[in-house]
Amino acid sequence: MPTRLGNFFVKTLITSPLHPLLGESFALITVTGRRTGNPITTPINTVCIEDVLTVISMRSRTWWRNLRSCEVAQLRQAGRTFPVRAEVIEAPDEVDFWLKKYFTIYPGYMRYFEIIPDPDGKPSLQELQKVAGGRVIIRLFPI
Repeated sequence: MPTRLGNFFVKTLITSPLHPLLGESFALITVTGRRTGNPITTPINTVCIEDVLTVISMRSRTWWRNLRSCEVAQLRQAGRTFPVRAEVIEAPDEVDFWLKKYFTIYPGYMRYFEIIPDPDGKPSLQELQKVAGGRVIIRLFPI
C-alpha cells in the first residue's frame, strides 16, 4: 500500500530529470477533486492495452473516483504532460475482461496480484474473479 512519504518521493522523481530511473510506466495523474475543486496529483503505473494507457487500482483506494465525472485530467509521463480523458471500469465482469487481456500481455505481473497461474500459464477464472472484485480499471485516452 502506498504511503504519503512514498508517493512524495515518486512524485519528485517523476517531475525531475531523473524520471527515466523509474521507467516509462510510472506517471502522475492530476484531477480536480470532486468535493474540494482542488487539483489532486497521484502517482500511477500504466500499461498499454490495445493502444490505450491502462491503470489497475484497488477499489478501496479513492483517487480514481475523481475520474468518474472528470472531463479532462493531466497526465505526466516520460517527461511530458498532456491531457487525457478517463474511462473508469468498475463492474466486476468488465474488470475481469480487462484483467484477462492484461495478464495475456503481461503474464509476469500475475505475481503482484498473488495469482498462481494454471499449468498453461494463464490465471484461472476463480483467481481472476477474486482479483477483479477488488480492482477497477482506468483507461486513459490522450486528447
